[in-house]
Amino acid sequence: MRLDLDPCQMTPDERRREVAVILATGLRRLRDRAALIPVAPAENPAEQVENRLEHLPTTALNVHTG
Repeated sequence: MRLDLDPCQMTPDERRREVAVILATGLRRLRDRAALIPVAPAENPAEQVENRLEHLPTTALNVHTG
């Protein structure tokens, strides 16, 4: 929005144009942000759970006593 415009002195068309610019800017930002977020491919959720570290069958930590 332009700071030099007083909404009280704007015509209805000018106000509508300003609102359209604000909405278009917001939609562009939303679209650009969505384009930056990687979308994970749809995989079998059961396979994803099996690959988690907390579900490993053996303990990965070794402690030497001595």
